[in-house]
Amino acid sequence: MRTATLRAVERVIPSHAESAGTMPVRRALPHRERRAVGPWVFLDHFGPLRVAAGDEGVGAHPHAGIETVTYLLSGRNRHRDSAGHEGIVTAGGAQWMTAGRGIVHAEQPLPADEGESLQHGLQLWTSLPRALKMMPPRYRRLDAGEIARSRLPGATLRVVAGEVAGVAGPAETLMPAFLAHVTVDPGASIAVEVASCHEAAAYVIDGEGSFGPEGATRASAGELVVYADSGGELAAANEGARPLELMLLGGAPAEGPLVFHGPFVMNSLEQARAAEIAYRTGRMGALAEVA
Repeated sequence: MRTATLRAVERVIPSHAESAGTMPVRRALPHRERRAVGPWVFLDHFGPLRVAAGDEGVGAHPHAGIETVTYLLSGRNRHRDSAGHEGIVTAGGAQWMTAGRGIVHAEQPLPADEGESLQHGLQLWTSLPRALKMMPPRYRRLDAGEIARSRLPGATLRVVAGEVAGVAGPAETLMPAFLAHVTVDPGASIAVEVASCHEAAAYVIDGEGSFGPEGATRASAGELVVYADSGGELAAANEGARPLELMLLGGAPAEGPLVFHGPFVMNSLEQARAAEIAYRTGRMGALAEVA
């Protein structure tokens, strides 16, 4: 491995327990030591957990100033929003919603039958650029077969958005950003290229690995490895006996200032208050009844 071209690790951020609707989650972003990695300002890891028919999941709630991305590792997930979009995504696929000026949505796990099923995945948010905070909402479902896939030496790469190791994902990003799921085989290591100007991190979904030059930093499931903004490839090694599952994320730095106000991420307190008022007065719409 060419250590001269590998990015160092800046820090490892542990996730902490939170809840999202009826689901317990582990939250890695935002964190007091790091509010964003590129435009990514939020990362929740849910499951694996058993869900039953009728489980509400995450009920109706608003967003503004961001995009929300739900990537499923197992299970099925239904999206509905106040702009009239609906979609069901299965394992390996993603829901990509642009909240823009404001939208109300809900996400519900869908067991395959009347029994229980295993639900596992991540939800992430990007902060929209200043010029696009008030754009109209939109939605795209990305089926598993649409996600760009490549076999690397010792690993499988699935790119949802942006470009990683020369592979471009299908999602249309509104700012320079990347998102990719990497499975590193037992005993293997990777060094993948992203744009040198991009901030970058690896969230450990499952397993334990070593990161950076000479594998100097170790991290395990539920931890976010933040690479230094020095350019170079992102290195990870799996010395264990089972696969190492990673979500690589990053991009150009988020356009600040970042004002977090519950489900809204804006550039000023005035914008955040205006989004709250728009939601409270019904200007973000409401969800239609479930058919």
